[in-house]
Amino acid sequence: MTTFFIIALVIALAGSAIVLAPLLKHFFKGGHKESRPGLTLSTGILVALLLPLASLFLYSRWSTWDWAALPGPQSTATADETHSMEDAIASLEQRLAQQPDDIQGWQMLGRSYMNLRRFADAARAFRRVVDLSGPDATAAQADYGEALFLSDARGMQGDAGELFRDLVDRAPDNPKVMWYGGLAAFEIGDDAEGRRLWSQLRGMDLPPEMQQIIEERLGATDAATASPAMASTTGSGAQKPNAKPVAAGDIRVSIELDPALRDRIVGTVPLFIFARRPAGGPPLAAVRRSSSEIPLSIDLSDANAMMQGIKISDQEQLTLIARLSMSGSPRERPGDLFGKIEYSRDSEPKVTIRIDQVVP
Repeated sequence: MTTFFIIALVIALAGSAIVLAPLLKHFFKGGHKESRPGLTLSTGILVALLLPLASLFLYSRWSTWDWAALPGPQSTATADETHSMEDAIASLEQRLAQQPDDIQGWQMLGRSYMNLRRFADAARAFRRVVDLSGPDATAAQADYGEALFLSDARGMQGDAGELFRDLVDRAPDNPKVMWYGGLAAFEIGDDAEGRRLWSQLRGMDLPPEMQQIIEERLGATDAATASPAMASTTGSGAQKPNAKPVAAGDIRVSIELDPALRDRIVGTVPLFIFARRPAGGPPLAAVRRSSSEIPLSIDLSDANAMMQGIKISDQEQLTLIARLSMSGSPRERPGDLFGKIEYSRDSEPKVTIRIDQVVP
C-alpha cells in the first residue's frame, strides 16, 4: 500500500505543477504589474499545495479499501486459519486430558480432526464419545464408524462395515447409517440391501452431489443386474468396442482375462473394479460386473464414487484393480483372480487391465 501512496502523491504533485507553472511564468514575465498580482499568485500556490492533500483525504474517505487491515497477513489467511484451528485443538486436547468425561468436548475434537482430515485421530475421539455415551447412542456410533471407514485401509471390509451393518437395524432412520450401510451392503455384494437403503435416502434433503451419486449408482446397479441375463440370452459375454468419446475426468477401463486362467472360472463369478489411492485406504470408486461380460469396457467416473465429496476426477494418481471373486465377496480371498495398474492423469484416459494373477 505504501507504493500506492507514493505513486498517487507523484501524480498529485504533477497536477499541482500543471496548475502552478503558468502562474509563475506569468508572474516573472511581468504579470506582477497587473492588478492584484499577489492574490493571483498566492491563490495558485494554495491550490497547488492543497491538490495532493485533498486527493489523499478524499480517497481515504471514499475508497473501498480496508484501511484497518494489515498488509502482510491477508495473503496468508488460509495458513493462519489452519494454525488457529490447530492451536484450538491443542487447547481442547489439554482440557480433555484434565476432564476426560466431557462428551461434548470429545465430539468437538472429533469433528475438528475430521475437518483437518486426521481421520485416525477422529476415530479415537469418537470412540471415546461412544464409550461415554453407552451402547444406545447410535448417532455417536455412526460418527465413529464414518471416521473408522476413512482411516482404515480395509474400508467397509474392516470393522466399519460390520458396525454399519449392525446399525442398520438399530438406527434405520439415520441418514448417515443409511448412506454407509448402503456402501457396506454393496461391498459384500448385497445389492438388494444397498438399493433398499439408498432408495430411502432419495426422499431426504441431501446435498446435490450426494443425490447425484445415489441416482447414478442405483441406475448403474440396475444395468449391472441386467447384464448377466442379457449375456446368457445372447450366449456371448463379448461386448462391442466403446466408440464414444471419454468424458472429462473419466477413465475408460478395458478388462481382459489371461487365457491361461480361464479354466479356473466355474460358471459366472462377480467382477469387481476398484479405484484406490496409491497409498492405500478404502476404495474411492467401485463397480460390480460379471465374468460373463469379459472382455469388458467401462467408463469409471465420479458417478461410481464411494464417498461424498471425494471424486476420482480430482485424483492425480490412482491404483486401478480388477478382481474376479471366486467366493462372491468383494473382500480379497485366496484363489481370486486379479490384475492392477497404476494410473496417472498425465497419461491417456484409456487403460487396459489384464487379469493375470492369482491371490495366494
